[in-house]
Amino acid sequence: MKRLSILGFLVILVPFLGFPNAWDGYIYPVLGLLILLQSLYLSKKVGSITEKQEKELQDNVFVENDDCSTKEE
Repeated sequence: MKRLSILGFLVILVPFLGFPNAWDGYIYPVLGLLILLQSLYLSKKVGSITEKQEKELQDNVFVENDDCSTKEE
């Protein structure tokens, strides 16, 4: 998350750093690609954590093995 914030800050900061205008055509696509890759990585990481937590919840199900029948003999 920290890397994504830094990349976003760089996107905001680049126009004020004094780079030649021709460089903007290279800097912005590279920063955009880095942001895209970082967000995909984070999405995959969060998805795997969520799946792991759901699996743990399914594994910890309590089942009572008691006879609950109401018929009398």
